[in-house]
Amino acid sequence: MTSCLCLAGFFYLPAAQASPVELRAKTNTGQDLKMVSVATGNGETPVWRWDQKTGDLVFKPPASVTIPADGVVYLKVVYLDQGYGKLRVLLPGGEGKPVRPDRYLGIARGNTNELVSARMRFSGVQLPPGGELDARIGVDHSDGAPLRIASVTLQETPFADPAFAYVISDPWNGPYTGPAIPPKDNTTLKGKVMVGYQGWFRTPNDPDGNAWNHWGNIPQGSFSVDMWPDISQYPPGVLEKAAGVKLKSGKQAWLFSSAWPEVANTHFRWMREHEIDGAFLQRFVGSINSIKGKPERVLANVRAAANREGRLWAVEYDVSGGNDATVCEILKKDWMWMVDTFGVLKDPAYAREGGKPVVFVWGLPFKDRNFSPDAANAAVEFFKNDPVYGGNYVIGGIPGDWRKLDARWQEHIKKYDCVLPWMSQSYAEDIADLKNIGISYYAHVKPGFSWANLKHLPTGDTSVAYTPREGGRFYWNLLSKAAQAGVDRLFVGMFDEYDEGTAIMPMSDDPPPTPSRPGVAATFYNGTRPDSDGESVLLPTVEVPLGDIPPGKKTAPRNFFVKMSGQITFPQAGDYIFSIEGAPGDDAELVVDGKKILSAKNLAGTAVAKIPITAVAGDPPPFRLEYRHKSGSGTLRLFCESADVARQVVPDIALRDAWGRFITNDGMPADWWLQLTRMGKEMMNGKRKIDFVMPEGAGQKSSGL
Repeated sequence: MTSCLCLAGFFYLPAAQASPVELRAKTNTGQDLKMVSVATGNGETPVWRWDQKTGDLVFKPPASVTIPADGVVYLKVVYLDQGYGKLRVLLPGGEGKPVRPDRYLGIARGNTNELVSARMRFSGVQLPPGGELDARIGVDHSDGAPLRIASVTLQETPFADPAFAYVISDPWNGPYTGPAIPPKDNTTLKGKVMVGYQGWFRTPNDPDGNAWNHWGNIPQGSFSVDMWPDISQYPPGVLEKAAGVKLKSGKQAWLFSSAWPEVANTHFRWMREHEIDGAFLQRFVGSINSIKGKPERVLANVRAAANREGRLWAVEYDVSGGNDATVCEILKKDWMWMVDTFGVLKDPAYAREGGKPVVFVWGLPFKDRNFSPDAANAAVEFFKNDPVYGGNYVIGGIPGDWRKLDARWQEHIKKYDCVLPWMSQSYAEDIADLKNIGISYYAHVKPGFSWANLKHLPTGDTSVAYTPREGGRFYWNLLSKAAQAGVDRLFVGMFDEYDEGTAIMPMSDDPPPTPSRPGVAATFYNGTRPDSDGESVLLPTVEVPLGDIPPGKKTAPRNFFVKMSGQITFPQAGDYIFSIEGAPGDDAELVVDGKKILSAKNLAGTAVAKIPITAVAGDPPPFRLEYRHKSGSGTLRLFCESADVARQVVPDIALRDAWGRFITNDGMPADWWLQLTRMGKEMMNGKRKIDFVMPEGAGQKSSGL
């Protein structure tokens, strides 16, 4: 009798296992390569050793092997996990070209000092005419630590473990068939709280097997999130050692990947426990996997988790990254795939309004997205009126200042069934004005905002787009204000967006220390505005030659914009005056300790700040310098002086690239923002008194997070 393997709602019945073939490392002359013994936690283990000097290890079977007609085989490499870098494993393919695995698990080294298994699936494997099978193994991006391999196994059938079974599965290629709890009500979004869900966090050894996406450059100890996750309720199998990152407590840091179904299950369980009705899953038009033929794991995970927990879900198309010429076709193509292949309309957990499937399109009327009303109208027309794929209830994400849009965009707004003015807190006014034009209103609330790590802002700088949480008071006031205005539905932005500090998921009060190193962080942009990916460099001081010398490898010598930031340690206490020198005609702006002390247009000589900065010993203030260089010649320098210190270039020793911020729970339990969300829903539905005073003590008993 064959047992059934289960992982997160997906059931797999493993086929009978063909006899695996043990491969052995060979020398160039075909002789067995000698193994050496290394110490592991389980005693001495014989291994083959690879390093960058010896080249790839070549493994061969003891006798000839037959490759299946479809060219699909499975390989397992057991190795001692020391150092970093990703295993490079090659098998022979057609026309003499080697092939890499198309699905894999465990190929990224994480320096755990344990024996681990890398499991891989290869497609398109072909033996050369009259040739033998060679498996070549090395390490890409090695940190210099040798690779020690204990065994290599080849077989024709998948490995019988649930994690790998999930990695090679394609649950997005068809309707959902797993366990399901019907939602209590899927006739309307009225009275419900829905959250925005990104699902974009990745780790090197997750089912995607790529890198530390959306966490930051973890191996280098830099971060792009302003909140550190509380990982206490995640299953161990979804957590990855965060390289050498240590928490403030000195403990090793671990992080999760949204590609694992158990992560989505955990998140949707939290939603159920706190009476959150469901999630809008964001799909960015610039990176939709269905169009690229790539795995749709997060989409499938969210669908399965919503069904398992009796929650609702719907698609939120975020048009950021799209362009006017193609946005409508991309939306059409993906929704057609969602209907025809993914089977979204057959899903009882997919949100409906009045029997119509809900589709949320966010961002078309925003000026900085550069879409035309014609393209925007065509997209809404498709979702509402296409004879095959239309008939949907369409929600539009529009600017909070939507009343300032021109007449054509005002007509576009009228095409939606419902709109969500982004970050608008004018709840009562929005309800009244939208009712006059016959459109339903979705209120947007958020718990706070912070992107100091994401934007590399200097430590201590709270002058750039920072909304502190105040222990939940900011969030509670929005929830109360929305309820008082009479809103009938709430959108919380977001559930899991640690990147911009908007998440209501549990966060840890034990994050890593924020980074700090000598020098000045500078980001250069071609052009006069920072509207594209910049070139980041670490400078020893605030000094940039202006003229014929390019400031970076990717930046032109003229017409560029540079942002510099960090902290300044003054040589002694006192009141300091700053000044800037640069090229004629350039623009400069300087912010120190949150105060804009200098703003100069068309420089002509030295620009001197009119506001002094009071230095306190041992308390280095943050600074930000923005500079637009045009075509003149000169040198950008930052000077300071005081009554006791002669005017001088700010010395190297006084500058630190100290940046970032981790927000914490302000003394509240880790699930406090989930608790507030539940209470906000109760206020909206008349089950709790509307009060701008946050309940005291309500959150002091955590739900075990």
